[in-house]
Amino acid sequence: MHDPKNIFTSLAAGLTQPIFDAGKLQGNFDQIKGRQDELIANYKKSVLSGFADAEKALAAQRYQSRLEGLQHASLASSQRAYELSEQRLREGTVDLVTVLNTQNTLFQVQDALVQTRLARLQAAVSLYQALGGGWPHVTSPGDITR
Repeated sequence: MHDPKNIFTSLAAGLTQPIFDAGKLQGNFDQIKGRQDELIANYKKSVLSGFADAEKALAAQRYQSRLEGLQHASLASSQRAYELSEQRLREGTVDLVTVLNTQNTLFQVQDALVQTRLARLQAAVSLYQALGGGWPHVTSPGDITR
């Protein structure tokens, strides 16, 4: 049936195999440990980068919100100056060039307000993306799948 010599040989071979493979096992362990350390470092870098992006987006949003408030005040002043210049034109105390200059200033202030609003909204989108929101990157209309 079972030869005791064969059983002992099989048992001895089974016990000594891990000893001879110890270098290979240690090498595999070290490789896996190194990969784990690399993944942890990449994760930490990503987290820190995310915090930095969120902080920048928050600062930009605060700045653009304050600037938008100032632009609203400037718009009110420009609108009032334009209305006064039109009234003075009807009264004959200013010429048409003065009215056109105040109107040009009003248009520039309106444009600046729109640009500031756009920058504030872009900062809000950047904050949303920094906090993990977003959508897949689309490079062309053909990339959109429905």
